[in-house]
Amino acid sequence: LSTLGPGPVSQRNLGQVLGIVVALPVESRTLTRRYGHVGETLRLGPDIHVRIAGMGSGPAVAAAAELHRKGATSLLNWGCAAALSPEVTPGRLLMPASFILPDHTTVHCDPAWWRRLNQPLADLKPAVTPLASTRTILATPQTKRKLHQETGAMAADMESAFLAQWCQEHRIPFVAIRAVSDDANTAVPAVVQGACGRDGTIDLWQLLRQLLRHPGQTAALLRLGRQFQYARDTLVAAADRLLPMKFCLP
Repeated sequence: LSTLGPGPVSQRNLGQVLGIVVALPVESRTLTRRYGHVGETLRLGPDIHVRIAGMGSGPAVAAAAELHRKGATSLLNWGCAAALSPEVTPGRLLMPASFILPDHTTVHCDPAWWRRLNQPLADLKPAVTPLASTRTILATPQTKRKLHQETGAMAADMESAFLAQWCQEHRIPFVAIRAVSDDANTAVPAVVQGACGRDGTIDLWQLLRQLLRHPGQTAALLRLGRQFQYARDTLVAAADRLLPMKFCLP
């Protein structure tokens, strides 16, 4: 894979428009300093558009359809993922070549684009194992372990496989780049779940109220925050490599 370089990007991607789907505003901030809101599209240039979808398969597919309607010729899913196995730790970059749906159907990324993206990211040592997608938050180590046993996937999110399936149906090149934000043994604290809206955004005031009621969960919240920071740093490092190359557009 490392012998396949990105090539003459400026010529190859002439007329190409990249649509990037992220679930949360905090994930979009690894691509741009501008702070956006769920439902907003941010431009990284004339041919790279970032849509902040909100969490889950429905919002992600709706965002993909909107980006495609507005001219996107390729789609990238970008953001964080949960580890299902101790083999992948917080901050590990994920470049899955395939994705596993809840019914265990496997769908694939665009292989040529995936190979081109791997070279500029090689020093970050991305894991290329399949990524599972779920319809619910994996809130406990037990649910993570169960999904790992059922699918063999090392990590999971709530969007990528559904987007890969949609892109396959619409004949649109697709890849996903993720970073692990919580390890296989980390539970999502109840105070976070209680402050999480349907779109995945956190109500900070509600989170503070929850912490006042349940101060014993502060340590778990801080641990989750540290792990997320590792993921954020990795995504920023990946963006620094890929943005000048326009993500090696197909």
